[in-house]
Formats: sequence, structure tokens, C-alpha cells
Amino acid sequence: MAVKNERILGPVDSAFYYVESQRTPMNIGSVCIFEGIMPFDELVKLVDSRIHRAPIYQQKIVQAPMSLGQPKWMFDPDFYVGNHIFRLRLESPGNDEQLRQLAGRLVSSPLNKDKPLWEMHVIEGLSDNRTAIFFKVHHCMVDGLAAVELLTLLFDLTPDMPEVEPKPLYDAPPIPEKTKLIVDSIIQDIPQGFKVLRKVGSELSFIGSILADKEKRRKTFIGMANLLNDNLRPIRRLPINGKNSGRQMLAWTEFSLAEIRAIKSGRTASVNDVMLTILSTAIMYYLQELGTDFEAQNFLRVLVPVSMRMEEEKEDFGNRISVITVDIPFSVKNPLERLDAVAAYSKAMKESSLSVGLDLVLTLPALLPSITQPLVWSTAPIAFSVIAHTWCTNVSGPQIPVYLLGRELKHSYGFFPLNPSFGMACVIMSYNQRISMNLVADAGIIPDIRDIRKQLDRAFLELRSAAKVQPIEPIIIERTPKNPPTEPVVNSPQVLSGLVIDTKENSNGTSHHEPEMIEAPNTPQRLTLFSDPWAKAYMQVLNNSKAYHDASTGWTAGALAMVMKASLANGFPKDVAVILDLHKGECRNARALTIDEAMHEASYVIEGNYGSWMKVLSGQAQPLGMIMRGQLRLKKGSLPGLLPYTKSAQELIKCAQKIDELEISAR
Repeated sequence: MAVKNERILGPVDSAFYYVESQRTPMNIGSVCIFEGIMPFDELVKLVDSRIHRAPIYQQKIVQAPMSLGQPKWMFDPDFYVGNHIFRLRLESPGNDEQLRQLAGRLVSSPLNKDKPLWEMHVIEGLSDNRTAIFFKVHHCMVDGLAAVELLTLLFDLTPDMPEVEPKPLYDAPPIPEKTKLIVDSIIQDIPQGFKVLRKVGSELSFIGSILADKEKRRKTFIGMANLLNDNLRPIRRLPINGKNSGRQMLAWTEFSLAEIRAIKSGRTASVNDVMLTILSTAIMYYLQELGTDFEAQNFLRVLVPVSMRMEEEKEDFGNRISVITVDIPFSVKNPLERLDAVAAYSKAMKESSLSVGLDLVLTLPALLPSITQPLVWSTAPIAFSVIAHTWCTNVSGPQIPVYLLGRELKHSYGFFPLNPSFGMACVIMSYNQRISMNLVADAGIIPDIRDIRKQLDRAFLELRSAAKVQPIEPIIIERTPKNPPTEPVVNSPQVLSGLVIDTKENSNGTSHHEPEMIEAPNTPQRLTLFSDPWAKAYMQVLNNSKAYHDASTGWTAGALAMVMKASLANGFPKDVAVILDLHKGECRNARALTIDEAMHEASYVIEGNYGSWMKVLSGQAQPLGMIMRGQLRLKKGSLPGLLPYTKSAQELIKCAQKIDELEISAR
């Protein structure tokens, strides 16, 4: 299989690539803890069979000598998955403290830039019959949302052992000689420069539209005022700031996601606002124990990454992030008043669109000659050190259990790179009704990060008590029965949305499905799958379903389109598609449309053949699980962006199975 062999790094990708030093490796990833012993050889085989679905993990960075051209991704002709997956073992007793210390050492070591920039470490010997997987990837490859994309592709939604599929072969050409790299880079830098200029022009146009709108202009000025208040001079450093030693540590804790949501209930705050309140309170308590003078620096400033990704940039830029700053005053002692202050400030900064301005600033160095960019980006950390004290990022995960080779994922803790002057950073991750906070710290600045970690627990309990929230037990998610049949057991023709699925014998003795259209006399007329009446009926079922509404109130990701490829044998001579305009537990509109229209209008487009959609719509498989296994294709949108809505996806499919229960008289 021939592949496109090169892709130039985007502006922010290059920044992360150049800013890295031995003391501040640009690693992001997660520590995942699984129930049971992970079979190492089977895991390597599974990764090898699925890694082609994320091609970036088979590519390495290549650049012309002396930085005479932009760095680019090229397929590594010597790629071997075994060079990236390692086996480690903890000594007895194999407790969580040993795992924490080992993870800190692994975070502290930079990745080998002669290979694709990722590693997976399978950590055995963990107590209570558990296995940990430490996964790290260079930040120049992906942003935080997609950092664990490879793991996502490996996960399944049932505990059944997955089939290892044969991997497609690809033909990666050799890396060009130095002379050719120089010539090619000079040629490629010109169109790349125009691409960056178009991006700059687009953002300037967006800023102009904001300034032309009275209300947007007002919100922008409010945000600027917040940013400049008490900050006409650089912020004063706190004891969590200093020069990094390169020795990093991790410390994590977990809370009930339901309790976090209950704390914000009835307020204007978000889940992220609650977590920022907990973090800032914990840091305040830690600083108090150190005897910090809060008069000299009376607030904590946190950098919070925000996504700036546009649809047309999905293939061009690995990182499309900017940041907003959130100021959290130390003077507000009441937990709920502190939460309200965080929520108000965060809302003002989000509405200000200042993140667009910062994104523009991060893009401009890409217009400079490539030979000067390493020097420019080497000074960037200094700028961040005078505008903020720490980082905090939030990554959402699935709220139902997921499995790797039949082993349930019990806990997941993310990590994030440190700025050279930041002594710590915090990564928030939600998974299976729990939300974790993982602190990454430099041991030369914060001797024992556990001192702040224990304050996180204290801050949470105080906030929960102030909000009068009682402990909430997690909902038990029933597992799909093990080893379900790969094909439905059909004793009689099965009616599904206007199709009769009749099981017949092939010449080799295996069964297959051949549908034919039916119209049952004296019964409501059946609907043709993916037709406009079917879409309208789907909308009606969704809006009548309390279960779907309750599971989908958090859905604000936009419209979802489903595409079925043509199958003449199954009664579909051409591709068909429907779109569902979903928003906060409601379907606002639904209709059939063309594939091009679906790609333009929908935020997410899922494509599959007839057999795959039959499995989904008959309840034999979940759509996200089919996407993970490559049996459905996500043509538009990101899989990590869908994972928080696994329960919503389940109810969406349950509603599809009820369409034929409606009394509909016309096709």
C-alpha cells in the first residue's frame, strides 16, 4: 500500500519540538492500571495489528541539516513496533508508591528522536493482580485530547478477547539524502508559508469580526481588563516556581464525578471550574504551610489549554491549542465563594476570545526563516514564566468501563510537560464515573509532591461539605455477556427497519444475510433504512426517550451523520446518509442528505458497510467499539471527542431499534 510519506509540522508542533530540553522533556500521556495480568506478547501483536489506524505513530521527524527547512513527519522505513513497547517489573511488594516513583522516572526521560516519538511500558508485579501501562508520546505529535489515541484504538467496550486482524502492508520509501532534504525543504517551505499566512489572515479576520460586534467587543475588553488587572508588571513567583532540575515526580488522587457535578449544580460553574477551585485551594494550603507572603502575590494564575482546531486543519496540524489564563484570589476563603469567583473569571476569559490572539502569537514565528525558529522558540518558556504560575488541563474519557485484551481499565492518570520555570502541572481526567487529578512536579522545586496531593483531598472534602453534597455511589454498569456470537442467531426472518434478514447457507457452509424489502399486510408500513421518513421517525423516538435525554444532556458537540456504503445485494444501489442535529438530550432535526452535505454540515460522520450497520442497529455491537476496531470509520471528528458520550451512544442505538414500533403510514 502506498502512503503519503511526509507532512510538515504545524506552528505549535514546531514550538513543542524546539522548546524541549534534557531537563524539560515534552512528554504527554497516561498511567493506566488494569485488572489482571496483561499478556505481553498478545499486547504487542494487538498494537501491531491496529497501529496503522493512527499513522503518526509510524512516522518520525526528519529535518534538513542546520534547520534549513521545516521539520516534517515521514514514515520510518525501519519502523518495528517491538522497539516501542517495553516490559518492566516492580519488586515486591509492588505497591502504588513504587509505581508512582517509576512513572516519575519514565516521565523525566526524553524520547529518542531517531524513532517515532512514543513508548509504551508494560509494568508487571503490581500488587492485587494488577498491571500498569505507562504510555508517553511527544507533545509535537498530538495535543492533549488525542495524546492517548493509540490506546483508545486498542480499547474495547466488552471484556471479550479481540480478534487480532492482519495488518495492511505499506510501502514506506527510504529517508532522502541530506542534499535532497535541503532542496525539498526550500521548495516546500514556500507553500507552507502561504498556508500559515492564510491561517494568520483567517484569525485576523476573526478578530476583526469580534471588534465589529458591540457585545463581543465588550466581552473582549472585559477579558483584557481581567488579564491586566494587578498584572501591569510580571507576576511574582511562588514557591511552586523555580529552575527545573529535570527530576520529575507524579502524585494522583480521584473523586466521584457525580459528586463534582452535584457541587456545581445550581451554579454557573462547570466541572472544570470545580476542579480548578480544588487545585487552587490545595496550592494555597501548601503555600500557607511554607509561610508564603500572600501580600506580595495575592492570586494564583493558571494557564488552561483550549482547543483551536478547525475542521479544515485536522490533517495539517497535530496541535491546535491555545490557552486562557484564570486568576484565582487567595483572599477568598469561603469554598463556594471561591468557586463562584473561579467560574466568573473563567467565563469572562472564554468569552473574551483572547485565546485567538495568543494563538496568533504562537503562529507568527512560523513565518520566520526556518533556521531562526529554534532560537526563537528556545526563549518562549521565559514568556510563560512571567504570565502564569502553573498549568492545568482537562481530558474527558468514557464513562463506562473499557477493556484491553479482556482486562478492565480501572484507573487512568494523565501527565503533561512542565514549563522550565513551572514546578508543577495538573492533569484532570474523567473515566467511568470517576475524575482524577494527577500532579506532575519537579523534585528540585517541590521536594515531595505528595504534600500538595493530600491537600487536594482536603480541599475537595471542604468544598463538598460547603455545597451540602452527600457521598454518591457510582452506578454499576452491566457488562456485555462474554463471547457473544459474532453473527446473530436467527431462527426466522428478522425484520429490521424495512428489511427482512434471511439466513442462508453459502457453499462453504457458512451463513450470510440476504435482505429483501417487505410490506406486511394490515400492519404499519415499514421504513426504508437511512431514508428521510426513517430519519424523521428516529427523531421522534429520540425526543420521546427519557433515557436518551438523561444520558445526553452534556452533548454539545453538534450534529451526527451516519453513512452507509452502497450495497446492491442488500438493496442499496448508492451510498445513503442521514443527519441527526443533537443538542443537550434533544434531536432538533433529522433528515436524509447526500454524503457531501453530511461532511459539510455534521460535526461527526460515521461510515460503514451494510453488515457493520446491521450489527449496530440490531444491538449486537456498540458504535464506538466498532470504530475502535475499524469496523466503522470515523470520517469526520475525533474519537477521543466521542468517548465521553459512550452512554449517550448506547441510548442512541436503543432508540434506533424502536423506530418500527411507531405507527407510520408512509414511507
